[in-house]
Amino acid sequence: MLALVLTCPGLRAGVPVASAEATARAAWLAKNPSPWEARVTPQAAQAASPSVFHATQAPGNPWLAPGRPMLTLEAADEMSSVALREATAFGFNPISVCVLDAGGRVLVLKTMPASSGLTADFAHAKASVCIGMHCSSRELRDKYQNDEGIGPKMPQLLAMGTAGAAANKALAPFPGGVLCRDAAGALVGAIGVSGAASDEDEHCAITAAQSVGLSTEPAASRLV
Repeated sequence: MLALVLTCPGLRAGVPVASAEATARAAWLAKNPSPWEARVTPQAAQAASPSVFHATQAPGNPWLAPGRPMLTLEAADEMSSVALREATAFGFNPISVCVLDAGGRVLVLKTMPASSGLTADFAHAKASVCIGMHCSSRELRDKYQNDEGIGPKMPQLLAMGTAGAAANKALAPFPGGVLCRDAAGALVGAIGVSGAASDEDEHCAITAAQSVGLSTEPAASRLV
């Protein structure tokens, strides 16, 4: 097979097209760093948050954007177990725990045998608020309704719930859903807890996420 030879003005004769393209691409990338380039190195981020897998680049294809951090299954399992232990240690009512990845997929769902029938669904719905709205379930509630459960923005909250239900993504705008980020601030998932009082649910969720080195929204439990 013959290599195609460049004869265009401004390019050296006898240079294969593939070599010229590679050289030009390297020069362009040197002047224009990728907008997806991480602010911290993957090695540093992995060391700071071992519960999160950091992909650097698609193997063999430098044209693809680096993969975003991913919550590991091991971390999700540990988070759920910590939440259950916390509820038991404090004598809370039986709970359910749901851990989602950054795309909203269920990684782990655990339910105490004595919990009521809808706690698992509520836990999932609380975590879905975090992924869908990029805020905690408490923050969503506080933004759209007052202490009496009403307010001028209440119709918006109801409309969000309707839209979420139409998309098969139930939303539960009350405390217990906690947003999870890695050391670099990247969204990696969410945890929802339901079955105890709202502040108790949120306490278990925050404790669970922070036990594997993640930062949380809210940052601290109201019970501490």
